[in-house]
Amino acid sequence: MVKNKVDQGIFQKKCRFLTGSMLKWIAVVTMLVDHLAIVALKGYANAQIANLTREQMERWNMTYRCMRHIGRISFPLFAFLLVEGFYYTKNRKQYAWRLLLFALLSEVPYDLAIYGKVWDFRGQNVMFSLFLGLTVLSVVERIRKWTWKRRGDRSVIRQLMTLFLQIFTISAGAALAYLCRFDYTYKGIALVSVFYYFHSYRVSAAIAGFCAFSWNPYSLPAFLLLPFYNGRRGQNRQKWFYFFYPLHLLALYVVMRAIDFFCLP
Repeated sequence: MVKNKVDQGIFQKKCRFLTGSMLKWIAVVTMLVDHLAIVALKGYANAQIANLTREQMERWNMTYRCMRHIGRISFPLFAFLLVEGFYYTKNRKQYAWRLLLFALLSEVPYDLAIYGKVWDFRGQNVMFSLFLGLTVLSVVERIRKWTWKRRGDRSVIRQLMTLFLQIFTISAGAALAYLCRFDYTYKGIALVSVFYYFHSYRVSAAIAGFCAFSWNPYSLPAFLLLPFYNGRRGQNRQKWFYFFYPLHLLALYVVMRAIDFFCLP
């Protein structure tokens, strides 16, 4: 829950009405809008490009950009909920293995939908980014606990070593995400880390998160929602998203193939 006085003063308890389930629904819907633009809308335009007038192309471009902008809301919410899950899950190992399993299961549907191929190394799905983010947080948490156990030792060298190890872990995770071309690459790991360190401070987390994600200003609505989060899970049906993610990508690929079949001469 919110702890600092600034957060409490601005957002009283009655203002915090969003549950984790509500945030996840917002993230899923905006992600779906984004994927519809990338797959279905773009696929239709490519199939009909020879028949579209200049006016129609302009309308298509405007619609496409609007849908992509809406899609920028999703990842910050997923990153925020990942950190919430990290703190409150009963079994972090099981949480991590679940993310990795569905990242692997989703890769073929992701490549089919986004690139039209069974396997493509140009980019990997967002579940890999979330799994790596969770792994980075687990290592950072171990480093911090190692420090807390040795509070009697206040040497500057030990404190600097702890700080260095945390920075190194996050940097290594960011570099790995970039090299493996996970969705949002190092920016995703940076955002997850920001939410981790500002976990107890909703307003501060929103401000710091947006600063870290300011390269995409269209993500602002996601950060504006965070101070209204009440710290509750909401409807206890959290595992449906794991199945929805690969299935909706597969469905979009089928739609794309249908568009190609019926629209191309």
